[in-house]
Amino acid sequence: MENLRDLKLLVLSRHPLICIQSFEEDRVIRLVERMATELQVPGFVWKATLGLARFGTSQAIYESQPAIKALQLVTSMRSDGIYLMLDLHRYLDDPIIVRTLRDIAASFSRDRRALMLCAPDFDLPPELEKTAVPFKLELPGMRELRVMVGRTLRDLAMVNTIRVTVEKDDLYRITQSLKGLTLLEAERVLTRVIMEDLTLAPDDISRILSLKKDLISRDGVLEYYPQEESLKSVGGMGNLKKWLRRRAAAFSTDAREHGLEPPRGILLLGVQGCGKSLCAKAVSSEWNLPLLRLDPGRLYNKYVGESEKNLRKALSVAEAMSPSVLWLDEVEKGFSSQGSDNDGGLSRRLLGTFLSWLQDHKASVFVVATANDIESIPPELFRKGRFDEVFFVDLPSDTAREQIFRIHLLRRKQDPKTFDLSRLAEEAVGFSGAEIEQAIVSALYAAFADRKKLDTSILIEEIRSTVPLSRTYREKIESLRRWAAGRAVPANAVSREKPVLVP
Repeated sequence: MENLRDLKLLVLSRHPLICIQSFEEDRVIRLVERMATELQVPGFVWKATLGLARFGTSQAIYESQPAIKALQLVTSMRSDGIYLMLDLHRYLDDPIIVRTLRDIAASFSRDRRALMLCAPDFDLPPELEKTAVPFKLELPGMRELRVMVGRTLRDLAMVNTIRVTVEKDDLYRITQSLKGLTLLEAERVLTRVIMEDLTLAPDDISRILSLKKDLISRDGVLEYYPQEESLKSVGGMGNLKKWLRRRAAAFSTDAREHGLEPPRGILLLGVQGCGKSLCAKAVSSEWNLPLLRLDPGRLYNKYVGESEKNLRKALSVAEAMSPSVLWLDEVEKGFSSQGSDNDGGLSRRLLGTFLSWLQDHKASVFVVATANDIESIPPELFRKGRFDEVFFVDLPSDTAREQIFRIHLLRRKQDPKTFDLSRLAEEAVGFSGAEIEQAIVSALYAAFADRKKLDTSILIEEIRSTVPLSRTYREKIESLRRWAAGRAVPANAVSREKPVLVP
């Protein structure tokens, strides 16, 4: 249990003041109580409503509710001990409290004593910044979640008749589906799923994932995506598909035994509407990993420090759910190289936080970043070691356009064999995948309105009435291609086909 080991190491290293960042008070209490037991020292917890009490007791020391009184009591105790203060961050604007904390820190640094503060976030006064050491309680891993699942099943079975129809493998998948939530959130989700029909069955995993999606998406920064798309849904992109398939087993135990490290991520640059987002979704299904979408534009908050906190929280959830895929959609929105002069340096600080994590993170999180505007992307993102590869996604080739027509016709219950796909691909030169899809949708509306069956001629009529973006932004696309030449790997496989000319 890494949280216990790391916290114990801080105490043994004579850190007198430890700030534990967490929303989970009960989990922190259990962690600190266990640590005190293992260190064989007395442990105390203080709440503003109760006062200072030994772990495992409800009887507080007399007149220890006021914060200053509790701190004075802690100061007077000369033996080794661990003191957990749950509400003290609310009093850090009081100079007497701050002075007392500094005195305690100076005294505790010579003994095996530690004062711990617990809060969702800390705004420490300057006097304590160099004294206090931060400690972030990571989201629960599989071991803690397994214990919670077993405990929840036993507790519910004591008051209800619960029917459990899961095997060992199913129970593992249920536990894994709860990763990324706090322990309390995971317990509530599991309890709700069981109590809905007093049953825990393999098909409850989809319900757990649905509830989990709502919880993760609640703050508007992260979204949890179900595995729906696959690489079969992507037309063309032969080079990218080959690269991904070669690394599909890189997260396995066998790969680690062969000395392989999991891939870190890819950066997809290119023409808008050509399948970058679709590829990000397909990676998740192809590798059978959970997919989280981070919208960089939603990171920004009007309050100082909140934007950086949003980013750190999102990255923490991605790590807790590892192995996972983290999709940064239109990465230039949040880390633009052109925004730092207009936002007080906020975008530059966010970029620094993200780059540090991208370079140093140890969890198996595969990052898929997509971008449309090359000029707005900070050059630091292109440095080797940040991403495994940079791919350029161009307009689809003749063959790729045929594949895209086939994919979208099948999705709309049309038989591709009844269409002249090569003719359609020829007519749609310069169209992106998204524009081809929209042409099919528009043609279906036209055929339905005229009470006709969709055919090649109706599709050609819709294609000819559409002005593709490649024509509207011809110069921009050509500039994008010139930039990508020699700097990025073409996502489409190299073939004998001529490059797609912008009409």
